[in-house]
Amino acid sequence: MSENAKNQLFEILKNLGYLEECADFQTTLLSPPPNSQHSTVVTVVFLDGRTVKGTGKGQRKVDAELIAAQTAIDSLRNTYPDLLVNWDEIYVEAQAGDALIKLGIYLSASLKTASEKSQELQTLESDQHLAKVFEQWKAKGDPDLAIWGSSLGGKKKATLVESLLWRRYGKQIMTDDAPLQLQSLLKTLQ
Repeated sequence: MSENAKNQLFEILKNLGYLEECADFQTTLLSPPPNSQHSTVVTVVFLDGRTVKGTGKGQRKVDAELIAAQTAIDSLRNTYPDLLVNWDEIYVEAQAGDALIKLGIYLSASLKTASEKSQELQTLESDQHLAKVFEQWKAKGDPDLAIWGSSLGGKKKATLVESLLWRRYGKQIMTDDAPLQLQSLLKTLQ
């Protein structure tokens, strides 16, 4: 992540699918040169209604903006830590969710042939289909999708759906001894 607080704030927004314009920087000149003093307020309003503000003062406008961005980031960390998403964790959960999709299809009694199972898998597992599922869930008010902005790409939408499948169904499907059994299975392949 960038060392510049304003860029860090923009990266946080981008990770959530928001444009940089969502961070509204308003700067006022408090005193003119040669001893200039600027005051900046940055406001970010998220789609789920949460708002984060940061303020900063500095001799230059850019200094005031950097301080304001840092106070906004600090506010995010303290007030809404869930908005500081970790995509590495989401990708790991998505891989597990993808495995659940595969299991669901391959264990399906309604699909009889390998060809039918493969065709269904290609349909349900595609990023395009999963991105549509994301949009459907979001339109229905799914609380796990409320924080995400409208500029999130299709691949990330699909990844989030797979991650949510793992979070919602993983514990129901995976018995207490499943990890041990799966490790045993993997050892047989070595």
